[in-house]
Amino acid sequence: MRNMLNAATTMNQLQQRMDLTSNNLSNSNTYGYKAKSAQFSSLLFQQINNINNGDADAPRLTPEGIRVGSGAKMGHTSMHMGAGAVQQTGRELDIAAQDGERFFVVNAPLQNGDTETRYTKSGNFYLQPVNGDEQVMLTTNEGLPVEGQNGPIILDSNFDDISFTENGEVRVTRNGTTQTEATLQVVDIAQPRALEATGSNQFRIDEAALGVPEEQLVVDVAPQDANLVPGALESSNVDMGKELTDLMEAQRAYSFNSRSISIGDQMMGLIGSMRS
Repeated sequence: MRNMLNAATTMNQLQQRMDLTSNNLSNSNTYGYKAKSAQFSSLLFQQINNINNGDADAPRLTPEGIRVGSGAKMGHTSMHMGAGAVQQTGRELDIAAQDGERFFVVNAPLQNGDTETRYTKSGNFYLQPVNGDEQVMLTTNEGLPVEGQNGPIILDSNFDDISFTENGEVRVTRNGTTQTEATLQVVDIAQPRALEATGSNQFRIDEAALGVPEEQLVVDVAPQDANLVPGALESSNVDMGKELTDLMEAQRAYSFNSRSISIGDQMMGLIGSMRS
């Protein structure tokens, strides 16, 4: 039964790997998406020694016995922080962060009435009316406020044009005069492994993952060092060729373990028929 149990355990973990790869493929066109990969580790090994050393009739004649494993498990997932290609969109409210570990900051409401700081690589922002039609607030495509250097970015709505700069400045034109009214908050995440996905291409800091406070993991980037690209978006960094290769590899491994269970079942049936 050991080979069947090992195969069944490994098949469950391979299914999770295929799910992860499928998620990468489905997000290959999601702006700012970061590919994830599965890291496997072996389960408990058992040392089985020879029953009678030196006995020619012993079932096992290996000098030092044999080490038998219990299958494999998916130890953890890694997120690849390499920057995706920058695609020009020409849209005034689009902006891309070229560096892989550089994020924009958004403020998400929770069910208990509190708010939570989240981080995103998606720079496709929008304007949402607040206080009637007198003001507008910069938000994500889901309406979450985008954080500036001094809190959420709220502007008077009586402007003629709006644009970003490479430093993350929000420049507004009124009556032919252009001025900076806010600056995007841009941060570097020192330990990307501490990022926990919350959906909608957003992340929160999981302090328990590294045992380090969020203040030590998030570093504010000075505007002059932001290195942003206005009128553009960062595409996904998913490598389609690699993901398809990984998917085929996982499927073949899954098929191999399934075949192992079938062969084990046939052997048990053969032994049962010989005993009867």
